[in-house]
Amino acid sequence: MYKVICFLLSIIVLTGCEKFLDVNPSTESVNPTTIADFQEMLNADSLAVGNYILTDLMSDDVRFTDIELNGQDNFYSRSYLWGKVVWNPADEDYMYNSSYTRILQMNIILNRINAAPQDSVNTEKNRSNVISQSLIQRSWYYLQLANIYGAAYNSATAGTDLAVPLVLSPDATAQPSRATVREVYYKVITDLKQAVNNPYLPALGKNIIHPGKAAGYALLSRAYLYMAAYDSASLYADSSLALASSLTDLRSSYSGPTQLIDLRTNPEVLMAKVAYEQNFYSIFKYSFQLSSSLYSLLSYNDGRYNTRLSGYFYRTTTYNGSTTVFSDFSVSVPEVMLTKAECLARKGDAAAAMALVNTLAATRIYNYTAVNASSADTALAYVLRERRRELFVHGGLRWFDLKRFNVNTNTQLTLTRKQDDSTVIASLAPLSSRYLVPFTQTVLANNPNMVQNVRQ
Repeated sequence: MYKVICFLLSIIVLTGCEKFLDVNPSTESVNPTTIADFQEMLNADSLAVGNYILTDLMSDDVRFTDIELNGQDNFYSRSYLWGKVVWNPADEDYMYNSSYTRILQMNIILNRINAAPQDSVNTEKNRSNVISQSLIQRSWYYLQLANIYGAAYNSATAGTDLAVPLVLSPDATAQPSRATVREVYYKVITDLKQAVNNPYLPALGKNIIHPGKAAGYALLSRAYLYMAAYDSASLYADSSLALASSLTDLRSSYSGPTQLIDLRTNPEVLMAKVAYEQNFYSIFKYSFQLSSSLYSLLSYNDGRYNTRLSGYFYRTTTYNGSTTVFSDFSVSVPEVMLTKAECLARKGDAAAAMALVNTLAATRIYNYTAVNASSADTALAYVLRERRRELFVHGGLRWFDLKRFNVNTNTQLTLTRKQDDSTVIASLAPLSSRYLVPFTQTVLANNPNMVQNVRQ
């Protein structure tokens, strides 16, 4: 087991621990044991780079053209069409594999840190901050995984609905069963509370890769929002906004990011998370389009349209010499504002909810005119529309929203895919089993205790 872990560590360190911004690694230890080693692991820019494009392709925010769909049969097109089968036998699920690779890194830190040798770097402050940052990072990944492979949190069924294995130690030989949705959420919330209760953890990390208290509070508000625990979600949104509430004016000359480092001066970013999707572009030769329903919510006066899009295609850039689809799904101030606004609207405070919506929209839309809502229900509708405009193609957030909306019969949606913008070629009913991403054959073969998500 020890040799397996060291081998995995060597892969992680040698391929993922790049210099980032102003922080320079001093060593490339493949067997980290010191506080300095753990700090270097947390400085890896790979922690900020992931790929959850399939969750965005499954949402109602994107559209494949007839040309893109013609003759294509792969996990991208099958995900887009909510196919009964997603993976070919040899396909790799990079959402699952890369998430657990990062979780392994955090587990190694958390399991070894108490045995770190005493030296000048091993201070209570440094040790506490390494623990907090590791817990926040691991929590982010588990919240992603639970919402990709598990059902939306439903208090009536969360104790039996299966999510993903809850791996908390660096045992590369373990074959854990899937934890329940409630168990994963409970662990996420417990870990995040431990992280933010650290008196040494600063409001913001030393750069956008390192999370501070504002990011921890933001993830707590996200988790509680998904649980429909609106009082708690509102409380932690307040805590996050008290530490970081600056917005970037997208109406000016701001141009959207095309690489991770472009986010370093953006005050909205609480914890950077981005994707470079090269394989998709190499297959389809295009980036995907916006769906007509999302497109109708945006306009040329909306800076989110102009800074994130070229025409109405999603942004492409060059990465490692190849054209790639770039997306930014960082934990951010706007998301926290919209969480707070949604909680206010759901609790009946239409005026306060709309004040937040108007504050955000005024930094996005040219010549914006503030909007008032006559009722809490109307305010909620405005908030959710603004949430969709702000968080589209955001690492699965729209997909997760659709899943949680389906828990309530009043907000359920049936999704459709159309050919030639008219003929329905696929549909997805509320609470369909096809909302749960299946596991690949490789994952199932490596862990016989895994239960497959069967798509009917």
